Amino acid sequence: MADKPSGAELGDLLGKFFSRAQHEASRAARYGRDMLALRQLRTDRDQMFVKLGKEVRQLVDAGEVSHPGLVRGVGRIAEFEERIRVAEEALRRAGVDPDADAGAASPSEEGGG
Repeated sequence: MADKPSGAELGDLLGKFFSRAQHEASRAARYGRDMLALRQLRTDRDQMFVKLGKEVRQLVDAGEVSHPGLVRGVGRIAEFEERIRVAEEALRRAGVDPDADAGAASPSEEGGG
């Protein structure tokens, strides 16, 4: 039969366990902060792309920029906006507010069909 560990040995073992647990918790917290910072950087970058795109569109519309690729891109955006306008009008004619939350009930669901 194996000898039981002494109180000192048990204390050392528990001390090492808690030290390791504290180290791992600290590492996990640091990882979480780093991931959060990275997500924020990506969000900031994406917002800057949107802002830059809007500025380019204004420059193209004003005739200050005439690069073929940019002009083509601005044209595609205009096409999307027209399709959005048509789709919104169709929804309004059907009695649906296109700006309402997507989770709102549709007219057919409201009638209790």
